[in-house]
Amino acid sequence: MSAVDTLPAIAAPAYVHCRPGEAISRTRPGDILLVRHKHWLSWLIRTFVRMRHRAPEERPYAYWSHAALVLNNAGHLVEVNSRGVVVSHILQYRECDYHYVRLELPEAGRKAAVDFARSCLKQKYSLRNFLLLAASIPLGDRLPIPDSGHGCVSLIARALQEAGIRFERKPTEMTPADLAMRFGVTP
Repeated sequence: MSAVDTLPAIAAPAYVHCRPGEAISRTRPGDILLVRHKHWLSWLIRTFVRMRHRAPEERPYAYWSHAALVLNNAGHLVEVNSRGVVVSHILQYRECDYHYVRLELPEAGRKAAVDFARSCLKQKYSLRNFLLLAASIPLGDRLPIPDSGHGCVSLIARALQEAGIRFERKPTEMTPADLAMRFGVTP
């Protein structure tokens, strides 16, 4: 049992940092994961995110490269990867560095977020939007990114909008740093 699993329920922080080898045992539908992978694409994502978040107070938020939405209490996730919108399990991140973000949502909001995410299963990953975002960030976010298709963060942002959460950017223009800033998650 890790230290994460022994936290008292009433003193639970808004997020829990799980280092490689640690895992969260109690998941809730509608919560999110912010993940830091170590492969080259993740490094590239973090590099572009740091270009957008240059201010010293924003730099820590460029830590993550991926995000996923919790589907149920059993630890199933909805996420977007190269295969599209898929269901996975939180245990696949056991050897990664991630933050489990506990969102304060009413049950109806959790259900709305999860229902939206489920409705997107098997839809395609939007490589076009990913490339447009990667080009737009160094240009000062000047390129319009269509409000279509899914990336890992845009799917989560759209699902959370269904739960009543609002964001400063359009979902297709968001990165993991935008989610981290919105919910006050620091590495």
